[in-house]
Order: sequence, then structure tokens, then C-alpha cells
Amino acid sequence: MTEVIAFPSGIVLSVRSFSEECKKDRETIANRIRAAGIKSPRKRGGHPVYRLRDLLEVAYVLDDSGKKDPDRLPPFERHAHYKAEREKLELELERGEVVPRIEVEAGHARVAQLVAQWADSLPDVIERDCGVSQIVVAKIERCIDELREQLYERIIGSVDLSTPEDPACV
Repeated sequence: MTEVIAFPSGIVLSVRSFSEECKKDRETIANRIRAAGIKSPRKRGGHPVYRLRDLLEVAYVLDDSGKKDPDRLPPFERHAHYKAEREKLELELERGEVVPRIEVEAGHARVAQLVAQWADSLPDVIERDCGVSQIVVAKIERCIDELREQLYERIIGSVDLSTPEDPACV
């Protein structure tokens, strides 16, 4: 008859044994253990061994930064997580801590419209009040058109916002 040996602290495995058994990368598991701050309860053969339940959580629930990834949670816990997040967002919206995207876009549109109207009238004002020639007014209009095109490209996202571009006419 087979003798059953009870483990006082549960089943423990080394990172290598666990990664081989689960067909996961050993380095990934070791990095996630470090990120999650899991301590080895003891050593076997000079190497740390970890509780199986901790290793399973590291491999299948936590992300690379050691935090719980909601998409890896069981369905009931995932539902509870996203329901709580939705309620949190609704509360922040109610308090005015977040603004709906449509309101932000409308605000940006109002500012862009104001700038466009000002830019459209600028050459006429310069010509009328300063008495400059048509050549200068035409150059100002070209510069304004280039600036308007750059603003349009940045607003629709086709240009990287992190790299400022100077208008060619300046």
C-alpha cells in the first residue's frame, strides 16, 4: 500500500520544476516572482522553493509587473472587477473629476474655430491698418495657411506631437 505523506505547508516547487511542468519560461516566472515580492518559505538543495498556489498565481493571474491582470481572473472575479471599475468611473464623472471625450473634443473645436477666425482676418487687418503691400500680405497668408495645415495634421494625429515643427515661413 502506498504511503501518503502530508506536506505541512502545502506543495512546494522550484521555479525550474514549475516552469518545466507548466511549459512556461523560467525567466518570466522568476521575474514575476520578484515583481510580486513573493518570498520562498524554504530551500531545497540550496535553491528556493515556492508554494504551488503562489506559483500558479504568478503564472496565470499576475502580469509582468506583479499586479493582478483583470483579464486573467476567473469570470466571476473579472465581472466584479469591471463592475467596480465602471462604478468608480461613474462616481468620478459625477464628481467632475473626469470629462467625457465628446466635451473635450467640443472644447478643442471651439478653440480651433476661434484661432481660425482670427487667422483669417489677420492679413486684412495688417493690410488695412499697416498699409503694407500685396506681396507682404500674400506671404502672411501663405504662412497662416501652412500653420493651419500643421495644426490640422496634429489634431487628426498624423503628426507626432512630441516633435515641434516650425512653420517654413518664419
